[in-house]
Amino acid sequence: MTKDKDERKRSHLKLVVNNAEIRSARPAGGAEQEFIPLEDLIANRDGFRPAFYRGMGKVQTKGYQALERFLRERGAPYGIDPIHGKVMVLPAGNLSPEALEFGSPQDEVLLSIAEDAGGTGLCFSLEMILPYFSEDDSVMEEALLFAPVLQYGALFLEENPHDGLLDLIYRLAVPLFPPLLTTRLADRMFSIFSFELKETFMALSDYPES
Repeated sequence: MTKDKDERKRSHLKLVVNNAEIRSARPAGGAEQEFIPLEDLIANRDGFRPAFYRGMGKVQTKGYQALERFLRERGAPYGIDPIHGKVMVLPAGNLSPEALEFGSPQDEVLLSIAEDAGGTGLCFSLEMILPYFSEDDSVMEEALLFAPVLQYGALFLEENPHDGLLDLIYRLAVPLFPPLLTTRLADRMFSIFSFELKETFMALSDYPES
């Protein structure tokens, strides 16, 4: 009886809705720098572009310029964030209908072209905080175990610096060699991201609540 009672009190996995500022995957830009909503990044990307590319290396610049061309050709409503880690930001629903079904219009996918961990080249990555959370860390750990094992991308837990809760994050990354982003590679990455995100959402929709 005691065990059953404890289980009923347990915090379950919850959807995160309409709190992009608190649950954002974008790195903190400092206490004096305010969070910029996605819609503002999209509307003002031409104004943010000079600051975004300022001080960036030649090869990385070419990679981001190729990514911008790809996004424009897709008609994607992307934003440019020169403050929080120099990333490009895309509404998750633009890549995955399931992101809107299981999350909210505020959910973001971060697009990054950065030096890889070994310092030998560039890495192109897509990353999203999945719209789930629990104040109970053990629930998040079990959700990670319950989630599917993906063929290309990876799911992992990371503490959110804004509230200290664990985020369940999906990341898909690939080295760029030669160090240029091609339309074919970007299109393939977007297709894989969309498919694996759908697989993850469908699996977590069956996560037991009791």
